[in-house]
Amino acid sequence: MISWGFMKQRLLELDGCRGLLCLTVVAGHWIGSRMGWGNVNFSHSYISVDGFFILSGIVLSYIYKEKLDIGRKEFIKYAIHRIERLYPLHLLTFLLTYLIYRIYFKELPFQEPVATAIYNMLLIHGLGFASSWNWNDPSWSISVEFFTSVMLLPLLIRLKSRIKLISISLISYIIVYARHHNLEAATDVHFMILSSGLLKCIAGMSLGVLITNISKFTEKRDPPKILMTIMQTAAVGICSYFIYTKDDVHSYDGIVIMSFCYLFYTLINYSGFWSAIAANQVLVYFGNISFSIYLLHTPLMIAMDHIGFFNSSSRITQTYLFVSTLILISSITYKYFELPIYKKSKTITDYKIDRL
Repeated sequence: MISWGFMKQRLLELDGCRGLLCLTVVAGHWIGSRMGWGNVNFSHSYISVDGFFILSGIVLSYIYKEKLDIGRKEFIKYAIHRIERLYPLHLLTFLLTYLIYRIYFKELPFQEPVATAIYNMLLIHGLGFASSWNWNDPSWSISVEFFTSVMLLPLLIRLKSRIKLISISLISYIIVYARHHNLEAATDVHFMILSSGLLKCIAGMSLGVLITNISKFTEKRDPPKILMTIMQTAAVGICSYFIYTKDDVHSYDGIVIMSFCYLFYTLINYSGFWSAIAANQVLVYFGNISFSIYLLHTPLMIAMDHIGFFNSSSRITQTYLFVSTLILISSITYKYFELPIYKKSKTITDYKIDRL
């Protein structure tokens, strides 16, 4: 769920966007695991994670930009809240993945299991310490998001210059592009300290802060003009085609980043057809449980692949069973683990720090 904070206007459109992007990541991993990891539909859903980074930059700067200016106590609260929000579910899914591998595999199918387990426990595995896939692999993005949000975002929020924010984003993306010629990169390291994933997160959050800075966040939004609706439709089409297609379109992923930014900005500031689509109840619900979906879908795939009747079923039946089970488990996890732990720990943290 996107937590907007007390007295903040809730932007359902961004919840819906997060939910939709999360589903494309799941689709990419599911189809890739069934049909091989080549050019298959949704093989470009890696770009959806870059959309997550932009959304996080918008959400966090929107909630905390005034609070972080107050003083040291608020920063301590903010940093601890990030741990409370990200770490419990990460730890739960890491332990779940360990149990699945322990039950079904004689040997772990990746290198350096002990070292990478430590990196995962410390949440540093996305920073280049682990150079290949390991454990619950999608969690690399949680690692880079945590460190970027705590160590850099408070500084980005203080930047009022649009040019500086755009420059930080461009430089970060260009460094990744220079090596890979696209943004399909995560744990490789640049200049001995910066992973591609960290650089992409810095770039995305910089753009998120920029979007927040230029947005009005008024309760009554202006209706979009016809040209804006046409441009929104074009942006949706570009993003959809890029993520879904089997064609080799890696070199054009910068266009998708710009399309994401345009969509997020216009959805925040204007009402209209695409705002209504993004804010519909189904997508918003998937946005609420998207963190659970994102971290649970890989261990669930691994576990279900070792169930006899599942393997003997048709691909359509497998897909139905996987998707329905994932939604059910993610809903339960969100309601009874993810959300209550965050709320309770956040309340305790605020109480203790306020008393200092």
